[in-house]
Amino acid sequence: MWQIFIKHLAMDDGAKKRLAEMLVEVQGDRSVRQFAMDLGVALGTVQNWLQGAGFPSARNLEKIATASGTTIEELFAKLRGQEAIYTPKVAEDVLRIALQLNDEQRRRLIKLLVDSI
Repeated sequence: MWQIFIKHLAMDDGAKKRLAEMLVEVQGDRSVRQFAMDLGVALGTVQNWLQGAGFPSARNLEKIATASGTTIEELFAKLRGQEAIYTPKVAEDVLRIALQLNDEQRRRLIKLLVDSI
């Protein structure tokens, strides 16, 4: 299903650049070698992605999405240069977002939730 999207993204230099930027962010402090091992791909493969000389397969894009803590849909949106629409799947997903709010906003959120029950 994703092959059509991947084919178009693989020809888009902007998508390759966004992929490389995302990979650097996901890689964090790890070496490229360790990052490749963690993804389960060859070192040269990650180096190609970082240089814009290649593009991941659907399976590898899923691995990248998982490593970055996003869904494949969110990853595709980011690669297209669009704002990813985050859809929480479980209450813990909402909690992670709520914990980013200040105390006042968290109290307001709790009140809104209680009022909605």
